[in-house]
Amino acid sequence: MSVKQHQEFVQDNLDTQEQALKEVLSMAGLVDLPDLTSDDLLQSPNHESLYAIWAARLFSRPIFFRRMTKKRHRFGAIDLNILANIFGLEQSDDIEESDEQRFIYFKHAQALKVKLEPLNPGFNGLLNTNLDQLANLIGLSQLDKTLLGFFCLLSNNPDFIEFTGAAGELNRQDLQQALSVMLNVSTQDVSIALSRDSKLFRTGLLKLDQSNNGEIQRKVDLLSGLTDVLMSESNDPLELLEQYFFRTKKAELSLENYPHLEQDAQALITYLTNQKGMAGVNILIHGEPGTGKTQWVKTLAEHLNSSLYEVSAEDEDGDPLIRDRRVSVYRLAQSALAHQGQSLVLFDEVEDVFPSEPSFFMSARGRGSNSKAWINKLLEENPVPTFWISNKIHHIDPAYIRRFDMVIEVSTPPKSVRRHIIESALEGLNVRAKWIDQLSGERQLVPAVIERSAKVVRTIQGHATGPHLVEKQVLGFVNKTLQAQGKRPIKLKSTQSEMTYSLDYVNVDADIHKLVDGVKASQTGRFCLYGLPGTGKTAFGHHLAEALEKPLILKRASDLLSPYVGEAEQNIAAAFEEAIREDAVLQIDEADSFLRSREKARQSWEVTQVNELLTQMESFEGIFIASTNLMDDLDQAAMRRFDLKLEFKPLTADQAWSLFNMVLEEPVLTVREAKEYKSRLAQLSLLTPGDFAVVLRKLVISGGSLEPEAALVELAKENAFKPKRLKQSGMGFLAPVKD
Repeated sequence: MSVKQHQEFVQDNLDTQEQALKEVLSMAGLVDLPDLTSDDLLQSPNHESLYAIWAARLFSRPIFFRRMTKKRHRFGAIDLNILANIFGLEQSDDIEESDEQRFIYFKHAQALKVKLEPLNPGFNGLLNTNLDQLANLIGLSQLDKTLLGFFCLLSNNPDFIEFTGAAGELNRQDLQQALSVMLNVSTQDVSIALSRDSKLFRTGLLKLDQSNNGEIQRKVDLLSGLTDVLMSESNDPLELLEQYFFRTKKAELSLENYPHLEQDAQALITYLTNQKGMAGVNILIHGEPGTGKTQWVKTLAEHLNSSLYEVSAEDEDGDPLIRDRRVSVYRLAQSALAHQGQSLVLFDEVEDVFPSEPSFFMSARGRGSNSKAWINKLLEENPVPTFWISNKIHHIDPAYIRRFDMVIEVSTPPKSVRRHIIESALEGLNVRAKWIDQLSGERQLVPAVIERSAKVVRTIQGHATGPHLVEKQVLGFVNKTLQAQGKRPIKLKSTQSEMTYSLDYVNVDADIHKLVDGVKASQTGRFCLYGLPGTGKTAFGHHLAEALEKPLILKRASDLLSPYVGEAEQNIAAAFEEAIREDAVLQIDEADSFLRSREKARQSWEVTQVNELLTQMESFEGIFIASTNLMDDLDQAAMRRFDLKLEFKPLTADQAWSLFNMVLEEPVLTVREAKEYKSRLAQLSLLTPGDFAVVLRKLVISGGSLEPEAALVELAKENAFKPKRLKQSGMGFLAPVKD
């Protein structure tokens, strides 16, 4: 009997197909159909029975048989060796690829399907256990479990990948039909289970590529790493998913470490306590890197007796997750934690998730023009309250920002907190208290930077045990980090040759001591300080802040000016807001850059800068100081806004003589020598405290002696640098010198 005759016989006598197939298979060079028993199939550790029945169902369906046996797609016709492996057949070396041989396998698939269907093969081992745990945790249906298990096993078996790939590129309907056939469920059920509103999609476990045709494996996108997760041992359902989201470690700080956020913390705690399971509770926390945003959220969670789970930013290999993957993981966390009692979710570094343009989210996943609505929906339906943390929010579309219940900025801590953080970080290192006090005055020094720098220096401090060298090392590492972040390095004053500031060396037409006492009593005031450089204007701001026990926020023109239109105004407003938030004294140095007469302005931005400064001054109820070396052409309306305008003049002869004696190394002068030096010093009519500080540093650096003659010579040099016009008039510095 020919092969064709055998084919016709099998076609007409389906009830006796097994015997006929044995005969045909033998003639074709294949070994007899294996004896498949119930026990063998159900106990198979590698799910061979599932692969076999899935393949048999698909290959025995005529429409898919034709697709898989014709060379009309990039995979070509199915390799019969692959079929033999999946169907559990032994092979002979002389098997030929032919239509007759493929028809034989078609009939074998039909017979195999008949044998396996009554056995109802299913998942077993760890995969079955984990699928059950996951289903119970997030509420998956039986079909959801089956689809997850199918795609896990598909990705784990190269032969089955090639087998399904032979079906060619499928559209959505083709895919649904193929899955319906293999899993023995209705096409409509598969369509619902893979829709965008399905549990699988909403939990981020599985996505369907609806825009392109593709092989089965490429058409459905399984959550990265899920196959390995479902094949691993775990003692707890949440432990099963800790690769995607995990419970955060205990907070290292307490709410007492964030006194500048006390009001925000109380409002947030009250809100989260009273929200009573409402959906769509989202809090946006922002601030520059290293200010302790994540730590603050941890302390809030502990105060609320809630478990805080963080959405992972890395995949199983430690590589950063792309934005779509992170959103999928977030959705999985929401579903898994929805019924886990008092839980909170932490989503850090959200900049990529909320882009400035909604179209950025458009992808091949079928979101299309509704991407903005899709993201908004993400923020409206989450059952577990979520903290979204960002280092910068200016690029985030305002349409997204308004969806958050609360938006809180975690700024640089006030000086008292910074000092405590620095002292704790530098504990055990040989540094001086005065140096720590200076360092804590630097607002750009955030906790994370000093903590990491201290960690490095503590490890290598054997190379520098003296205080000056340790301080130099710490500051060096700090500045390298700041410069890498695009910030200016910190430059501290030298404490070796620093003069002690005293109001006794301030020359103004007012009782400066009474002025300080008055400000302490009123806690308000707007002052314009002008005069020669070195007369103590900036130092007075520091002194006043210390006397009031308030931090000083010192802004220079370089801190506020910007080449971009409107940004300088934003910086000015931000400086006043910062002063209000920190209850600080605000001093703007080089204020003439912002207070030029608007009548003489050539550019519109020159006017808007003055307007912004005046607006902020009017509404500011704290203490504001504007200091300048120039008074010519300043805006008269601005000048009227100041409560006091104080000219800081050069030292009087008596002040200069007193300061001269203070900086010398215990001078022993005769009456005649003292009279001579005092007379010579009085001729230097434009000396300032800054000149004495310069001379003191110069003599220390050069190794010179702090003797009367050397000091007087150097002071004369500093006086000679003053503008000729001032030396001729002997007057204070009222206006810039014009050549």
